[in-house]
Amino acid sequence: MSIPRFILTPAALQNHQVRLTGPDVQHARVLRLQTGDPVRVCDGAGHEWQGRISLFTPQVVDVSDLEPCAANVESALQVTLYQGMARGGKLELTVQKTTEMGLYRFVPMVTARSQVRITEAGSNKQQRWQEIARQAARQSGRTLVPEVAPPMDFSRAVQAAAQFNLAVMPFEHADGTQDWKRCLAGHTALRTFGLYIGPEGGFTDAEVEQARRAGIVPVSLGPRILRSETAGLAAVAMALYQWGDLGGTA
Repeated sequence: MSIPRFILTPAALQNHQVRLTGPDVQHARVLRLQTGDPVRVCDGAGHEWQGRISLFTPQVVDVSDLEPCAANVESALQVTLYQGMARGGKLELTVQKTTEMGLYRFVPMVTARSQVRITEAGSNKQQRWQEIARQAARQSGRTLVPEVAPPMDFSRAVQAAAQFNLAVMPFEHADGTQDWKRCLAGHTALRTFGLYIGPEGGFTDAEVEQARRAGIVPVSLGPRILRSETAGLAAVAMALYQWGDLGGTA
C-alpha cells in the first residue's frame, strides 16, 4: 500500500515537525490514519519528506521526524498552457487532468471569442482552480503543484512566447504542411514549451497573425475539429509524451 501524501506550503515545512489542519485532517480521517503511521509531505515546489504521525486529534495532525525523500516524479519538460476561457466546469476539468499529466503552469486566456471576460473571472475562481491543481497533484503523486496564473488577455499572453524554446498554437485552419507531427519532428529536445489553445469558436485570423509575429507556430492537430477543452488535453499529453516523461522513458 502506498504511503499517504499531503501537499503543504513551503512555509509550513521549515521545521522538522509539521501540522496538518482543515481539509488535510479530514483526508487523514478518511484514510483511517493513526498515530505512528508513516506519511509523506511535500511543499508543492518539487521537494518531499517522509515522517510519522506523532499526534492525531479531530482538529490537527502532527507529523514528526521528517527525512527528505529522493523525489524524481516531475517532467524535465515545463509545459505552460494558455487556455481560452470557457463557461461552466470546462476549465476545472482541464486544470485537473493536465495537472495529473505533468503540466507546469496554467494560464486562463481571454481572447476575442471568449465567452468569459477578465472582469467575470475573479480571484475566487483563480483560487478554486489553484486548489483543484493542488488536489490533483496530491492524487497523482506529484511534488510540484502547477501555478494557476490570473486570467490574462490575448495580447499579453502572446508577448510571453519569447520565453519558451518553442510555442505553438493548434489552429483548425493551419496550413496542412505544418501539422503537429512535422513541427515536433524538428525539435529533438525542449526544456520549455508554450501551448496556446483557443476558446469555443477558436482564434480569429487577426489573433493567429498576431501570434505568428510573436514567434508562435500555428499547427494542425489533424483532420477533425476538437473542442477547446479536448484540444488542450490532447496537446499537453502529446507534448509530454514527445519531450517529457509521459509514457515512461525509452
